[in-house]
Amino acid sequence: MRVALCTDYFYPRIGGVSSHVAGLASELERRHHEVVILTKSAKSDTRYSIAGKVSYLRPSIPIPVILVPPKAADIREALERGRFDIVHAHHAFTPTSLLSVSAARKIGMPAVLTNHTIFLASDHESLWVPTSYVLYPFRRFINKANLITAVSQTAADFIGHFTERGKVVVIPNGIDSDRFDSRSCAKEDPTHEDGGEHIILYVGRLVYRKGIHVLVKAMPQILREFPDARLLIAGEGVMGNLIRILIKSLDLKDHVKLLGFVPNENLPDLYGLSQVFVLPSLYCESFGITLLEAMASGKPVVASNVGGVPEVVEDEVTGLLFRKGDERALADGVLRVMNDCDLALNLAVKARRSVEDNFSWFVVADKIESLYEELLATN
Repeated sequence: MRVALCTDYFYPRIGGVSSHVAGLASELERRHHEVVILTKSAKSDTRYSIAGKVSYLRPSIPIPVILVPPKAADIREALERGRFDIVHAHHAFTPTSLLSVSAARKIGMPAVLTNHTIFLASDHESLWVPTSYVLYPFRRFINKANLITAVSQTAADFIGHFTERGKVVVIPNGIDSDRFDSRSCAKEDPTHEDGGEHIILYVGRLVYRKGIHVLVKAMPQILREFPDARLLIAGEGVMGNLIRILIKSLDLKDHVKLLGFVPNENLPDLYGLSQVFVLPSLYCESFGITLLEAMASGKPVVASNVGGVPEVVEDEVTGLLFRKGDERALADGVLRVMNDCDLALNLAVKARRSVEDNFSWFVVADKIESLYEELLATN
């Protein structure tokens, strides 16, 4: 098949959608499909070499803002020129993906739209169903897709406010589990023996909804039991300076390190250094790809019980869940893992197995490929 993956979020923009599109492109190419990633050019003129060809569209206004669309005529021309069998748009609320679905519909190409996100109060039907009609252009474009998928049931429930719920199929995010080393579980990691440092890891954007400030505020409680504990924070974002102020005010400068942006190729080594991974999100967490990365690395995870996280982490089986925003509960989860090597190893082994069985790209791409084939057979 010739497949167009259409998205506003692609490198150099970093995030879950970019990782998903790159991973799906690589797996589809491995299966001998031809893939083109159709995306909007960002401020950087860098071109990224991955499996699949990347085609950059100029935004209609030359500013690097997600909501500025490319020209609809340019999208249609790119799709017609590519003669694609399937158009697969990613993110249900951004212009390139929605315009791609619309263009595909006009020229008779089957279109799949994947929802990767949720918004505040996403489960409040009484709020979002009326809102979906107020935001009628979104509803109209979303319903042009032949098929809608979502990365979690939570994301499916949200997009269901804008379309027929029976039209949405849940297919989770995927991960290349071979990139991560499952042999280095907490009990075996040399950094946690013979007086080595106990390293806690966070990977993600430094934004309020990710709850990074909750994790930093939990550190004094963790340090009371483990004075050598260190928190490594990988990522950038608008809260960077506020987090630095919080670190200083809590006298944590010797225990919390801001790593800034960490290149994708360095992430496996970073996960390998850690004893436990924490995702402290407060809201709007539709999935959490970093959870998969940590779990694939054979690391126990402690995560807030929000959004689609419980669909990835089974509490007390493949990780520990805590109530969002509760820094004491977060600290208690981390301390349980750090105090109990048997628990940590058991969680890590089961987490790695869950990734291999449910979230590896081999498994996820099978489901997506089957959807493509069904769609082609009925169109």
